[in-house]
Amino acid sequence: MDLQERVRLKKADRSELYSLNPPFPYTNFLLELSNACNHECLFCAHQKMKRKVGKMKPEMVESALRQAYELGTREVGFYATGEPFLVKELPQYIRLAKEIGYEYTYLTSNGSLATPEKIRAVIDAGLDSIKFSINAPERKMYEFIHGHDHFDQVVEHLKYVRQYRDETGRKYKIYVTGILTRFTEQMKGMYQELFGDIVDQIVFKTVYNQGGYMPEIEHLLKCDCDHETYRRCNLPFDAICVTCEGYLSVENADYENMLIVGDLNKVSLKEAWYGEKMKELRKGFIEDVLDGTICDCCVHHNDAPAEPLMPEYATPNDDIFNDCKVRMRIKAAGFPYSKLIYVPMAADIIHPGHINIIKKASALGRVMVGLFSDEAIRSYKPEPYMNYEQRKTVVENLKGVTYVVKQDTKDYEKNLRRFKPDIMVHGKDWREGPLAQVRQKAIDILAEWGGSVVEPDYTKGVSSTQFKKAVRDNDCRNCNEK
Repeated sequence: MDLQERVRLKKADRSELYSLNPPFPYTNFLLELSNACNHECLFCAHQKMKRKVGKMKPEMVESALRQAYELGTREVGFYATGEPFLVKELPQYIRLAKEIGYEYTYLTSNGSLATPEKIRAVIDAGLDSIKFSINAPERKMYEFIHGHDHFDQVVEHLKYVRQYRDETGRKYKIYVTGILTRFTEQMKGMYQELFGDIVDQIVFKTVYNQGGYMPEIEHLLKCDCDHETYRRCNLPFDAICVTCEGYLSVENADYENMLIVGDLNKVSLKEAWYGEKMKELRKGFIEDVLDGTICDCCVHHNDAPAEPLMPEYATPNDDIFNDCKVRMRIKAAGFPYSKLIYVPMAADIIHPGHINIIKKASALGRVMVGLFSDEAIRSYKPEPYMNYEQRKTVVENLKGVTYVVKQDTKDYEKNLRRFKPDIMVHGKDWREGPLAQVRQKAIDILAEWGGSVVEPDYTKGVSSTQFKKAVRDNDCRNCNEK
C-alpha cells in the first residue's frame, strides 16, 4: 500500500469498521516518544500547547509495543505531536520493534535534525520508511510556515537519505508530504522539480483542523480549493496512539490530552481500546453526535466549546481557540488575512444601537464580543436584568457575531493583550468624561501590535440606561396607583 492510499483510508467510508468493538488495528499504531518539537508550523497547535513537555519511559515503550503486537498489530510509527529525532533512544526503539516482530516501522520528521549520523542509526536499526514533512518548497515561504530557516539543511538531509539507500542497497521507502495552505497551494509543481528524483512519492494534504485544536485554519489558512464541510474520521475505529505519558488517545495530534480514553499505566492496551470511554466516542461517531467533544470541531469544521473525555488527564488551556499567534505571524509577513474585531458591551437589553455597532464591526472582519461579566457591570451600572450566561446566549446568536468572550472588568487590557484584535469598535461616547482615560489606554495597547480603534456614532434615541429607567419609573407609578 502506498502513502497516498494510507492517507485516503483515514477518512474513507469504511463501514466494516463502524462498530463499538471493531477489530484491533493491524496498522496505524503511533508512539509519541516525546511531545517536544523544534519547529512552530503555522497550522500546528504545538505553538499553543501548555501540556508539560516530556518523553516516554523506556518501559512504557516496550510494554506498548509488546501489547499491541500480541493483539495483532504489525506496523508502528515513532512520532505524534513531537519531532522524533529529538529522542536519542529512537534507534534502539526501532530495533526493539523489529526484534518483537513488527513488519513495518516508520516515522515522520521535519528533517532539520535528521543528520547523516542519525539517519544511518535509524536505518541500520531497521526503519522501513521515513517521511519528511516539508510544508513549503522554497526557503522564504518555508521559514514563514515552519517558523525556522531550516530549508537548505532539510533538503541536504533528504538527499543524504537517498544517498545512503543507494550506497547500502537497503529497501526502505522515502517520502515527502506537503501540508498545503492558501499560501502554498499553487506551489505543488515546485515539489516535483525539487524532490521528484530523490523520493519515492510526494503526497499533498490540504490543511485542516487536525485534532480540533486549530479552528482558525478555517478563516486564516484554508486552501481556496477546499470546500469540505464534513470530515469523516476513522481514527476511533482503526488507530492507536500512545502519548508520551503512557495514555491511549483517540488522536495522534492530541496536544492537550483532551481525547484520552485510558491510562496504560493502570490498565492494559486491550482494556483501554475496548473500554467504555472509547465505546462512548465510537457511538458518537456512528450516530454523528459529537457535541461537547473536540472531535466535533474537526469533523464539522467549527469551534464550539469542548470538554476533555477524561479531565483528570487533560491540560487546561483557555487559549486553545485563540488565533492571535497565527494571525500575528500572517500580519508580520505582510499577507492579507481575516481581521479580528473586538466589540465590548454589556448587552443587558439588546436594542438597535447594539445591532448597528455589530453591523459596522462585521463589515471590518470577524466580530468578537467582549461581554461584560455580571461583576463588571455592577462596578458601574445597576444589577443586570439577565446574568452573564443568559446574555451570552442572546449575543452569540446575533447575526454578525463570531465569538463571545467574557470581560471581567471595565478595563479592556486583559482581553486586548490576550486576543490581540486588529480593531476595537466602541461608540464615541467614551471620548470625554470618566472613560476618556480608559479609551487612551486601549488605544496605546492596541498600537503595540498595529491595532486601532474605530468609533462609530452612537444610535440616537436608544439607551439601555434610559430603557431601564423608564421601566423602573413605570413600575413605581404602577405601585403608587395601587
